[in-house]
Amino acid sequence: MSNPYQLYRNPVPLDADEHRYKRLQPLTDYSIASAMHASYVGIDEFAWAALEFVIMFVDSAAENGGRAQVSPAVLLGMTPGENLMVDGKRWLARYVPAFIRRYPFWTTDTSDPHAAGVLVDVAWSGFSDNEGEPLFERDGTPTSTLRSALEFINRFEAEAARTREFCARLVQLDVLREMKADATLPNGQTLSVKGFYAIEEAALRSLPERTVLELHRDGSLAMMYSHILSLAHLRPLIERKVQRMKPAT
Repeated sequence: MSNPYQLYRNPVPLDADEHRYKRLQPLTDYSIASAMHASYVGIDEFAWAALEFVIMFVDSAAENGGRAQVSPAVLLGMTPGENLMVDGKRWLARYVPAFIRRYPFWTTDTSDPHAAGVLVDVAWSGFSDNEGEPLFERDGTPTSTLRSALEFINRFEAEAARTREFCARLVQLDVLREMKADATLPNGQTLSVKGFYAIEEAALRSLPERTVLELHRDGSLAMMYSHILSLAHLRPLIERKVQRMKPAT
């Protein structure tokens, strides 16, 4: 999964006193994500994400105390530090992952009573003193703009919890296999995308009928096949890479 610090440069706790007169502009400059070659996606996004991106699963054991765990992510570039879905300030795909749409806000682990729940990237130019919609009223209460942002964050966290349960089920069912994708570009350069997991159809078909029925009824099976079908987007992503290289070659 993309390191959030590739997107957030200086996140600090959102504070009604310190940020009382700050304003928020709409996110229209996607150059902030130009170094993200992958982005987290929740299972509620699979139907849309599968139409344009490769959905893969990456090892997140380090984020989970060392236990076997994976997280879903969409592949945005062929090499680290490269986002083929960003051209200058423009986002080229029709869908923007919620991980990016929630910017400039971020949440910390609220299980720590000493940790702030919501952070904001104060380094972003759209978080300003003069332009955009105010975040706080004069008395320090959130404006409708901030309330909407906080509601979005809450929905994101709720779906993240559902996504963790879904991924834990995949590990339990043992249907994930480590994958590797290689490509040779017209200039002879070889690219290799590795270190990710995909659902193996043969493993999925070998599950007991009762298990398959349960996966169908709770919607998990549809999400699994959305992921499987999304793997076909690897070739279009390579073609984007080739097109991006043409001016240089």
